[in-house]
Amino acid sequence: MLLAIARNLIMTVNLQHNDLTIKLFDDSSYVVNTIDSPTQYDVIYNMDNFADYDFPTKHAIKVFKGGQLIKSAILLGAGGATSINSEAALVDNENLVIRCSNQIFSLTLPDLKMNWQVKPDWATCFSIHKYQDTYLVHGETSISRIDRMGNILWNYSGADIFVCLYEGTPFEMHEDFIFMTDFNGNKYKIDYDGNSI
Repeated sequence: MLLAIARNLIMTVNLQHNDLTIKLFDDSSYVVNTIDSPTQYDVIYNMDNFADYDFPTKHAIKVFKGGQLIKSAILLGAGGATSINSEAALVDNENLVIRCSNQIFSLTLPDLKMNWQVKPDWATCFSIHKYQDTYLVHGETSISRIDRMGNILWNYSGADIFVCLYEGTPFEMHEDFIFMTDFNGNKYKIDYDGNSI
């Protein structure tokens, strides 16, 4: 019963950029490769190139200006399932940088054209964060740093996945270091160049 209720709760994240409102949400009702889908989008990004697949991740993006919808897109992911939350995306200059499944996308604003996409984790990307002029990605199997052109500068992996089994926070950014905890409770401390401290 609780699982059914949780599935019906859709989190919407609204980001503001100048006179734009960017609305992000999960659209499980979207049906791939059919005009009969109950929802439609201007642009479809399916980086796994599966022609007929029930994608576990379907992140919708709608850009509004003055309350009017001006562009929409949907990101389809077949890696680890993710859902929209407050750490799923950020706006950097005139670009929306968003994680979907095991990939990171950079899309121009307001037209949602793709700058680049990269797969920093083979399993799942949980969150993306701005650090100086780069991005840090908390992935399931690795922590990654990516530059503004979509190049992976480094990856750091532990003995197990960066998920806490019982308590704690698996990924914390501090002024001079990053602190991680893996599934087995192992602790890791690295600098922003990906080196163990």
